[in-house]
Amino acid sequence: MTDYWIILDKGRNTMLDAATMALLAKVKMLAKKIGINVDLVRMSNEKSYAETTLNELSNADDPELVLIVIQLMNQLGLIGKPSLEAGAEPEKAAGRYVGSLR
Repeated sequence: MTDYWIILDKGRNTMLDAATMALLAKVKMLAKKIGINVDLVRMSNEKSYAETTLNELSNADDPELVLIVIQLMNQLGLIGKPSLEAGAEPEKAAGRYVGSLR
């Protein structure tokens, strides 16, 4: 099996598997259909370009493109984990007669 590499930060190499390469190809083709040219070489060399481009594509009207973009952002580590500061929503104290007829 061939190993594929992409540079996202200076001096930092991240190995891409065939599935990620396939997602990149799909993003390129779907973005071209909506009139956006994606430079895969630049995307592989500049993390800021990759993040900006994928954020822009995440607002597209094509649900397939948006799903693939979200998958790619997740695989490339561009989607942060949910903040623990927000916490869970506090539960409302239910009264005795809420939602019922007396």
